[in-house]
Amino acid sequence: MKKFLSLLMVMALVLGSLAGCSAPAEDTPSGDQGASSEGSSEGTEPVSKDELKIALAADITSLDPQGHNDTKSEKVSFLLFNRLFRLNTDFEVEADLAESWEQPSPTEWVIKIKEGVKFHDGTEMKASDVKYSLERSQTMPKVQHVLAEVESIEVVDDYTVKITTKTAFAPFLYTLVHAGASIVPEAYVESGDEFSNPVGSGPYTFVEWVSGDKITLKKNENYFDADNMGQMDTITFKVIPEGTSRTIALETGEVDVVDELPSNDVSKVEDASDLTMYSSASTRIDYLGMNTQMAPFDNKLVRQAFNYAVDKQAVMMVAIDGTGVATESILAPSMLGYKASEYKYDPEKAKELLAEAGYPDGFELTLWASGDQRKRMAEVIQANLMEVGITATIEMLEWGTYIDELMAGNGQAFVMGWTSNPDPDSTLTPLYYSGSVGGMNFTRIEDEKVDELIMSGRVEMDMEKRVNIYNELHAYTMEQAPLVPLFTKNNLVGANSGLSGVELSPQGLWNIEKISY
Repeated sequence: MKKFLSLLMVMALVLGSLAGCSAPAEDTPSGDQGASSEGSSEGTEPVSKDELKIALAADITSLDPQGHNDTKSEKVSFLLFNRLFRLNTDFEVEADLAESWEQPSPTEWVIKIKEGVKFHDGTEMKASDVKYSLERSQTMPKVQHVLAEVESIEVVDDYTVKITTKTAFAPFLYTLVHAGASIVPEAYVESGDEFSNPVGSGPYTFVEWVSGDKITLKKNENYFDADNMGQMDTITFKVIPEGTSRTIALETGEVDVVDELPSNDVSKVEDASDLTMYSSASTRIDYLGMNTQMAPFDNKLVRQAFNYAVDKQAVMMVAIDGTGVATESILAPSMLGYKASEYKYDPEKAKELLAEAGYPDGFELTLWASGDQRKRMAEVIQANLMEVGITATIEMLEWGTYIDELMAGNGQAFVMGWTSNPDPDSTLTPLYYSGSVGGMNFTRIEDEKVDELIMSGRVEMDMEKRVNIYNELHAYTMEQAPLVPLFTKNNLVGANSGLSGVELSPQGLWNIEKISY
């Protein structure tokens, strides 16, 4: 009866998803990009030429660039603050605040910053602000992993810093593009304002944050970088958690751009003459995490059983209408060193392992999720687990609370996603290194061999050897099974066709400051 009921649940979810299903979008924009759009379709609001309105699926968690580590907050941070380096849409490192740099030895980096860069309060950025910001980042729980390999930061002169790493560190420049490496004014942070009115150096300045509703930014007319000036007078991020509501807001002109367009609404955007659909491959991985320090997931056999119990194809179909690829390891398939595991959907094998672990009759657990997409994922997982005798109760949490509670180690099992730059270390260290427990290591895995392999991959400069290290790391970590990798979804963005400068990177909507009508 359990098996019959679980199959009914999965079928109902899949059929409900298929009702709005469309083929995966291409890697290039579709629709009439060049169409002029003086207004939206009949009955909608006229388009404002000086304000860009972007729909977000969840609210940001902090205005402090070193006080968050999520993609929603990052989009706002990148407009308010600069880093020494930035990524282009091909995910190549390029200069941001850095004027020039050199590497005198494998562990030393000397970076000269641009002169005359002004913070939003009119004060000039100096090397002392860079030192202060990077050292502060190392103390902030959500981003302390980013610069964990930095040994010391020295001010050489007003516009030059010398950064020394603990060892040779292959992905060093990639770490400096992270929002957690944003440069903040020392005087402002020490004033005690707590980022209620954040001061950065970015192309936009802060206006207001109405929690749960919107974040409003204004163009920085004195921005130092003419090639990357803001194009719109105002940018407003509107928080619209429900996917269908975001699409309706785009159709009616309430918003101009929908970041994370629901996959079952792709055809609506493609068919609308005044809208354009954008899609790109991503480095994101969505997964089912298990707290390895909390029963029953302190038992490796239980964790392995879950890797056989979950039907990834069903989860992907219900969650994103199949617009992605199933993931078989701890990184997205496009990442360096990816190595697929041997797990496959096999409920009978899952039952065998559960019995061996001492749970022949299954058990009860609480499964956490946040947002409507992860709720759908959790529902399929719940049905899969029912088939092997496990009763899962889904508990939904608000996004900010979700992150905080997972960092505190209070979650038993949870559905989560992770997006990073292409270097594997930007995923491996925060998610699997024991030093990241209490940070982004939500599964709380602490394993000496995992740590050793992560460290070896960080310092190895020979690319072939580095790939071999990550191959071994993948195989070993999946044998420990702290998570069930689910899928890597395509980035899907819907926008008003009158917009120009809409760009996607593997992390989704990118270079927002360049978008304009």
